[in-house]
Amino acid sequence: MLSWAGIDVAIRKGKRLPIVVCVHRDGALQPLRLVDAAAKPPRGMGNAAALDPAVRQEFAERTAAYLHALESELDVRMERIAIDAPSDPKRSGNARRACEREMDRLKISCITTPDAEQFASICARAEAHLAAGGSHARIPGANQIWMLVGFALFERLRRDWECLEVFPQAIAWALHASDVHKRHAEGQLAQLTAAAKHTGWPSPPALAALDGIGYGDRHDRLDAYLASWIASLPESWRRAAGVPPNDVIWLPGI
Repeated sequence: MLSWAGIDVAIRKGKRLPIVVCVHRDGALQPLRLVDAAAKPPRGMGNAAALDPAVRQEFAERTAAYLHALESELDVRMERIAIDAPSDPKRSGNARRACEREMDRLKISCITTPDAEQFASICARAEAHLAAGGSHARIPGANQIWMLVGFALFERLRRDWECLEVFPQAIAWALHASDVHKRHAEGQLAQLTAAAKHTGWPSPPALAALDGIGYGDRHDRLDAYLASWIASLPESWRRAAGVPPNDVIWLPGI
């Protein structure tokens, strides 16, 4: 059976990677109950460990192994994977990636993705902070370091599957459901209800439906489900915000 996956890149130490896998069933895009599967997603390594390229590569390999294990255990074949993270650094000399400039035009706030040289500087500052005995909780550049894990995931998973870059906040904007932040139950329900009009799941919309479909906080599972929805859409049903193939955030074509 064909399936589609969504990944919310969260690397908090000890936290299992939020992943949702969906299939078309009974006229709806239904997520599988991954908490019932024997296979388990990798746990986050935290920002300090993420500074090490070898650790990031190992995490990406374990993620790929998990997805392959799910294909085997659940008898599905993943057609596409959508990842909530930048796929590549910005080009040197550019103020923003093309997709980020499109987010600016749409008035959707997003963090600037540094270029390769800037990432080297960010990592050097973080390593100096740790070497001086600085707190892991106060590592400078934490809002960018996690992106390096996203790059590793895209690089590895692209070998086996088509991968799309998504931004759940932009998906919520496209659904006209971004007025209340997703960290609040009201905001989560608004996004899930708006998405259900297109996916058919859940019916009726209820936040409890998100329980068991993956790991992480409920809003992480919601983000991963929204990502999997975009992954399930053929290109003709998607909207490209930016310049394909590697400088684009994909939105629903609604």
